[in-house]
Amino acid sequence: MKQLLIAMVAVAIFSQCTSKQEIAQWRGPERNGIYPEKNLLTQWPDSGPKLLWKYDELGSGYASAAVTSDKVYTIGAIDSINYVFTFDMNGNLLWKKELGPEWMRTWPGIRSSPTIYKGLGYALSGLGVLYCFSAENGDIVWQKDIKKEYNNLNEDGFFCENLVIDGDKLFCTPAGADAYVVALNRKTGDLIWKTKGTNDSTAFTSPILIETGGKKFFVNQTKKSLFSIDAETGELAWKYALQDLPMPNTPFFRNGYLYAVDTYKSGSFMLKVSNDGLSFKEVWKGFNIGAQQGDMVVLGDRMYGNGSKGRKFACCDLGTGKEIYADSTKAWINTVISADNLIYCYSIKGDFTLLKPTEKGFENVSSFKVKGGTGYHCSHPVIKDGKLYIRHDNSLFAYDIAK
Repeated sequence: MKQLLIAMVAVAIFSQCTSKQEIAQWRGPERNGIYPEKNLLTQWPDSGPKLLWKYDELGSGYASAAVTSDKVYTIGAIDSINYVFTFDMNGNLLWKKELGPEWMRTWPGIRSSPTIYKGLGYALSGLGVLYCFSAENGDIVWQKDIKKEYNNLNEDGFFCENLVIDGDKLFCTPAGADAYVVALNRKTGDLIWKTKGTNDSTAFTSPILIETGGKKFFVNQTKKSLFSIDAETGELAWKYALQDLPMPNTPFFRNGYLYAVDTYKSGSFMLKVSNDGLSFKEVWKGFNIGAQQGDMVVLGDRMYGNGSKGRKFACCDLGTGKEIYADSTKAWINTVISADNLIYCYSIKGDFTLLKPTEKGFENVSSFKVKGGTGYHCSHPVIKDGKLYIRHDNSLFAYDIAK
């Protein structure tokens, strides 16, 4: 009996551990840029870590890789059509399946990274079409034109949202006249609820789910507002006015405090969310971090990211927003993630840098140039099972960063 009880407890613990990891999504398991990897290299050769494989026929786009235990997914546009590309862990292309048309004018290609969860994949095209596809073979399960269905008045190409899933709910922000936010059944695409439409419009931000007072809230930004919505009912909890300029950043929430970027012209801010989640107070607002593009990471009580004025990469106090240290030579860093207590920085010019947090702020450890692909380097890196995955437009790279 005792052995049976131990076995049951072990199964329960294993189930809890694996359920946290069964989703491959934007900026890691918690959507905060922190990857739970250990035993990674603390320094790289001058030429960079070992390149394991590379694929150079993705087409246009900024989608990051979505990496599961046995597959790597990404999306690219070829001749204005999006395709899902799926590889095994050795870089062999398993299949390539068509999704549909994509925005191909300014900053051409999809901006939304695929989300993979329980056998299904999800992505949102720049034209506002939401796709659900089989993670096994790429066949489309359902699709929904949220721009048309919910009367979004944006110009095409404004959809960049990296989608959030909670159980069987899939959340999306049409910001249309007929719906501000919608929750859909992730298996069928059927509407569960929608929040009343406004005269706002989508930004480039990707949302998070926060939990406070025993309730979950969907938090995202549009051009005019940072907002929070009850994830169960779709009721608006509160709004915080912004400067009417779309920004591709992801909010960060911890211990009741919510950090977000307004614009690179007006900086970033922190709010204290009430215990019931229905109100907030502004804690600070400043310009030391507020990247025009990309995101920051929080390690301990410090945040690391690009400054919104006077181009620099900065370390700031999370509680006050005050600058601790900054380096103007790293001004072009626009994407930041972290793993194993190190900071991985990717610049828009293709420089990839490994930083070590210090008492002073941070110090440079290693760097290399990502070669291949075309245009600006804007996709977010991913770390999984000792490998670093970097997308640059037409190319996908996998590097070995394990000790």
